[in-house]
Amino acid sequence: MNKSILFIAYDFPPILSPESIQVQRRAIALAQNGHQVHVLTSCDTPDFEYLDSALCREHENIIIHRVEKLPAEKALHYICGGLEITDRKLWWKFPAKKAALKIISEFKIENIYTHSSPLVNHLAGFEIKKAIPKIHWTAHFSDPWTMNPYISYRTVLQRKINKHLEAGILSKVDKITVTSEKTRDMFVNGLKADNSKIRVLPHVFDPDLYSDNKPTGGKKIIAHTGNIYGLRTVVPLIEAIEQVLPQNLEFHFYGRMKEDERALAQEKCADTIKIFDPIPYLKSIQVLSDADILLVIDAPLNNSPFFPSKLADYIGAGKPLAALTPLSSTTTDIIRKVQDDLLVADSADVPAIASLLDRLENADDSMLTAGRKDFYNMNNNYENIREALIDE
Repeated sequence: MNKSILFIAYDFPPILSPESIQVQRRAIALAQNGHQVHVLTSCDTPDFEYLDSALCREHENIIIHRVEKLPAEKALHYICGGLEITDRKLWWKFPAKKAALKIISEFKIENIYTHSSPLVNHLAGFEIKKAIPKIHWTAHFSDPWTMNPYISYRTVLQRKINKHLEAGILSKVDKITVTSEKTRDMFVNGLKADNSKIRVLPHVFDPDLYSDNKPTGGKKIIAHTGNIYGLRTVVPLIEAIEQVLPQNLEFHFYGRMKEDERALAQEKCADTIKIFDPIPYLKSIQVLSDADILLVIDAPLNNSPFFPSKLADYIGAGKPLAALTPLSSTTTDIIRKVQDDLLVADSADVPAIASLLDRLENADDSMLTAGRKDFYNMNNNYENIREALIDE
């Protein structure tokens, strides 16, 4: 039986973010199969967000409810950022809770879905669950919360508050969805979460976005979309390129890169690494379709649980995947599933990266074969999404 569900997600088109894109895909999958999906999200001109109106898609079964922009919204971002409780959108909890309770009452909704990031979406869900205990609540964590290696709290008190909030949410939620088995293990072993509540719901791609382009000859174009930031780095790649001096490879990076690394790439291997400004999402899909090989660069984190959302888009393009990532990472696990050739080198191991470059340099087109991608197709994931988000 088709049912109604309320998505609570600050990020939704026209916001340009991985979360926005993935939330919309789950909403569309449910809507296309007859469920009424209500989406409670931010205003259409939020502060501090990149916007791309081309991302917006309509469906007769999707109703979007937007919270009006608050007069002091920009100041609230700065204040909440300093508090480090969930994230800089902590203020969103209050208007989201108020609007959600009204929507639930008006439309007789029995299921809610909260998606992080931002983590504050789950605080709104927690308040709704307290107010309406019988409602079915699914909380999705694209990344871990207090166990996220990218998050470092300034004080012990801030960490304790976040752990307290996290524990409360895990105790009240009906289902938890995560993007990888490694994240599930972190929740079960590190947070003592109830394993029976947790389902792996991977990132997916939209098959309607791609064109089927073939290699055009000349140098192999290896494309990377998205920013290089935080613990991610291209320095080992630059050092490996200096060793190998490949003649048949050209790397195209679309997105922001740390200034010192950009300067190093231009100094050391300007003929091999080309760096382009960020591009709109749909254009990035065209870049993936046109490239010969698609590159993932992960941080050098052992047993990394992260499923980069760009990897789902890469899989959708049907091109060979190469990765600079720890051999124990979720990225490595996924590449093993989708293609026969494991074109992977540890992201901190320059000799291993040099060896991978040699393989790519000397491989002919028949050796660089695309993989088995159907599992990550949005349309094929409807049953997984329904079972995780809808109480039947």
